[in-house]
Amino acid sequence: MKRNIKIWIGAGSVLLLALITINLILIYKEDSKIARSYYIKDYERVALVHQKAYLEKDALIVPQEEMRITADANALSQISVRPGQKISMNEEIAAYKTEEATFEQSKLQSEVNAYENELTTLERILRRIETQDINDPITTIDSEQIDDELSITIEAQMTQGSPVEASATIEKQIAEVERTIEILEDRIANLSFSNVLTSPIDGVIGDVIDENGTITFIIYTDEKNLITYVSEKEWEEVEENQSVELDSSIFENDLVDSESFPNTEEETITSNEEVQQDTTGFVIEKQSIPALKTLWYKEMEKVVEMPEPRSFEVRIDLNNSIGNKPYASLTKAKIIVNEAPNAFRVNKDWLITKRITVDAETKKISQIHSIGEDGKIQKTEVEIGFDDKGDTIVTSGLPNNRIIFNEQVKNAGSQAFFPMPIEIPSKAILKELDWEQYAKYIIF
Repeated sequence: MKRNIKIWIGAGSVLLLALITINLILIYKEDSKIARSYYIKDYERVALVHQKAYLEKDALIVPQEEMRITADANALSQISVRPGQKISMNEEIAAYKTEEATFEQSKLQSEVNAYENELTTLERILRRIETQDINDPITTIDSEQIDDELSITIEAQMTQGSPVEASATIEKQIAEVERTIEILEDRIANLSFSNVLTSPIDGVIGDVIDENGTITFIIYTDEKNLITYVSEKEWEEVEENQSVELDSSIFENDLVDSESFPNTEEETITSNEEVQQDTTGFVIEKQSIPALKTLWYKEMEKVVEMPEPRSFEVRIDLNNSIGNKPYASLTKAKIIVNEAPNAFRVNKDWLITKRITVDAETKKISQIHSIGEDGKIQKTEVEIGFDDKGDTIVTSGLPNNRIIFNEQVKNAGSQAFFPMPIEIPSKAILKELDWEQYAKYIIF
């Protein structure tokens, strides 16, 4: 009898264990259809913000423009400046010998005439371009049909460009020629008046070079730009007119002066907004050839590791002037290479990517696990904007403040529960509570 009881107990135990095992397999196997609750450890609540992807670079403060003025060394009676000297517009750089001044005027006038001919040619080219359909971005420019006198430089910039791009190129060239003519005419006027060579701008004497019988004065403008150097891969990400966020410290002294210590809260807020606007810039040029070892390249090379094996120069213009930092000062620049005004940033590894076929066409879709309004798990299809440093920017598909979590095998419609939130009150709060408040907190 006892032996039969033991057999039945053993058989019952084996049957119970088998039932439990089968139940666990049915519930926890990967393709199980049985709903269950999941413990979610890695999760976050997403929020709509302006998402940006940056290329963060060291940058050097450089003059916005370097102007070169040359003169015959034998024609000068004296040189009045030295490298590093601050100079104002129309201030004397050098003095001509009396007998040489007239010859220099004639030489400069010949240069003016040549530039005026170039200006006439450019204006004629511009008029011919503007007669084309300037609103058609597909139309390209055949430079050979525009003008026989078109320079190789302008032709290279225009070829395969739209009318809009070609017009912009010519207008830029016209502005440069007009500026050169203005400077030359000022030099002629000064020679007529006092036989001296003067500075056409406010700035700093960068160098005075005496070479092969010619004196070259290099003048740096007071207005400053930034330059940085990028690798070939980074060069592909950078485009002209991209916005750049700058280190506010390069403007600090100027901003303090301009704020004049506001007295009201409203004035303080306004000043802060202005500061934020002033600490930005934009890419004005990225060079298409490897960087030459100029003065600024060598200065940059002294303080940072340059991209290898080749570097390409990128120039950044500023929305505010820098007045209290010397040339070659190092700063930081964050070039915005991608952005989405209203988007979410999620961990790239949390996305589920798969391919589906619709109407004989295969496309890739991205999904992420989230908690729906009913509190249950669901797979949500999302639109991807771009990737940035291990994160993915999601542009649509998720409501604001939706809870998302890491990819695991989970059934749609299942319940989820999260770790118990633990918040330790501060010492100051504990001192303010009495025993009744403690009791109420513990009970309820």
